[in-house]
Amino acid sequence: MAANGETTLGRPFAGASQTITVNLIEPGTLYGDRVNQFDIRVAKNLRFGNTRTNVGFDLTNVLNANPVLTYNEAFSTTANTWLRPNSVLQPRLVKFSAQFNF
Repeated sequence: MAANGETTLGRPFAGASQTITVNLIEPGTLYGDRVNQFDIRVAKNLRFGNTRTNVGFDLTNVLNANPVLTYNEAFSTTANTWLRPNSVLQPRLVKFSAQFNF
């Protein structure tokens, strides 16, 4: 950037912006961990006279993997947040369910 506030284009940035976006890494060359999630569902239909009951058990993320799903892609000279994880795969979850039909 030139000392007078102009870029190498010979003029100031368009609008009121004083910053530009620069790719630090070539797009399509940096990938996170592979997401492998293994879920199990076990259910049983039970009949009692004219009623039907479906009892179920769900187990999500059985292997308890924790790959990062999204990263902070903004670089800042004041805060060290570049490539800091924003979200990870949900933890292991157990759910019991029952459905009664009569």
